[in-house]
Amino acid sequence: MAVGWVPSLLCVVSWALHVNAVSVDCSVAPLSLSWSNITVSANGLAVTRGIEIGIGTPNQIFSLRPSTTLNNTRIANVLDCGSQTNTSCVGGKGGVFDSSKSSTFVVSLKNRWNGSAADTEAATGAYVYFNDVIDFQANGTVRGYPLVQNSDLISGPEAGLPLGQNSSFLAAVTQAKVAPSSVWGLDAGDRSLSPRDGKLVVGGYDASRIEGNLKTFPLGTWTNQQPCPLQVKVAQVSYTSPNISNAFLLPLTSDGVIACIEPQQQRFTFLPSMVNNFTDITGYNSSYPGLTFPAVSRPNGALQITLDNGYTTTIPNDHLFTPQRGSDENGQYVVTNSSIFETGMVYNPYEDDAEVQLILGGLYLTYNYLVVDYDYSQFQMAQTVQGAEASNPEIVTVCEPNHTTAGPNTSGTRGSSRAAAIGGGTAGGVVGLAAIAALCYFLIRKRRRDHQRQDQKGAQQNSSSMAMTPELFSDERRPSELALVRHLFSTQQLS
Repeated sequence: MAVGWVPSLLCVVSWALHVNAVSVDCSVAPLSLSWSNITVSANGLAVTRGIEIGIGTPNQIFSLRPSTTLNNTRIANVLDCGSQTNTSCVGGKGGVFDSSKSSTFVVSLKNRWNGSAADTEAATGAYVYFNDVIDFQANGTVRGYPLVQNSDLISGPEAGLPLGQNSSFLAAVTQAKVAPSSVWGLDAGDRSLSPRDGKLVVGGYDASRIEGNLKTFPLGTWTNQQPCPLQVKVAQVSYTSPNISNAFLLPLTSDGVIACIEPQQQRFTFLPSMVNNFTDITGYNSSYPGLTFPAVSRPNGALQITLDNGYTTTIPNDHLFTPQRGSDENGQYVVTNSSIFETGMVYNPYEDDAEVQLILGGLYLTYNYLVVDYDYSQFQMAQTVQGAEASNPEIVTVCEPNHTTAGPNTSGTRGSSRAAAIGGGTAGGVVGLAAIAALCYFLIRKRRRDHQRQDQKGAQQNSSSMAMTPELFSDERRPSELALVRHLFSTQQLS
């Protein structure tokens, strides 16, 4: 009995180590994904701003916002919209998935699924765990990619491209050699009336979008109070206009407030006490819903957010206050009422400060470029270059990143010396793997001989068992062709 499982166990471990050893390939170019308006309905009418991916065979198109609070790719079910022809619904959800139309769709038991640690599930939601082919824009395909089909008719599905600390997306693209590392850089673009496309770079960052030096921040601790990895401490938020000088939203005696940086949400979420201070300062009339103002009395100030290390971001007036927008009958984000201006913050004046998490969303990231390195428990920010995207982006490769990523390197690729170190380590690892492989071969061969001796007398009756020697490297690994080895060795748990 012991002889039966020992070779299999050893070979499984050696296969896992082999995948882990080759999961980082510094010769691979970073994966660049545009954040732009994407058509997500078959009739060409529903358009959603996000990162385009194709799922299934043939591709069904999705436009997903990045999310640091998700570890797995969540998409909406076509049944939530009734059909693909319900363009306003399809556009609002960034695309919907019809599993019956994909020939490569494979449903999985949740406990056998190859995705990351399960994300939080809503009590009213329904979730289907499955694997399918996924295609990325200009290049890159991953087969057996882990996905979650999320349906929630009460609160709506939470769709998004996962950029969390245990992201199965980041693991998949590195192990499939679509990206050189799991480091990612993000330009959220501009969603104002003068829009600008953004870009997600996996395995590096776009130096052409960075102004000045990158400032380093430690990753935050994920808790129920701060459920996010990218945390900063906001020292003060102030409102300034020609008639008002530095009206503070936080008390001067405040020690600051921890905030989550989250690209999936566009607006700011401030504490209710801060929102109430803002309404007092701007003369908001509560008869207008949701912190909106008539165009004739639109405030003329700007917002300044200062972190505890002095890092400061200014949100100008034309971005803080914009004409009222929403989804039209085709699901497109358009101006719905030009006589009303809305504010780029969530209106929550009646809630309790203790129950609200401060969030710096996509509007904040319009002005701040992110470089995130989970392996080294840090992220960096710098002011984003405003204006049209450079015709020649400066994509910097970060492979086996270190603690001293210190701003744009316009020479092109960084990390070559690290790549040499990786090569040396891999060479040593190959020797070890060869030894394990030889041992596996010896044990399996011995096992076969033992079986042959035991079965010689009954070869005709048991000939089938002789052909059942496990092929650990065959194409029959199910439900996925992509084994996420991180789950065998992960030591980090989210509390």
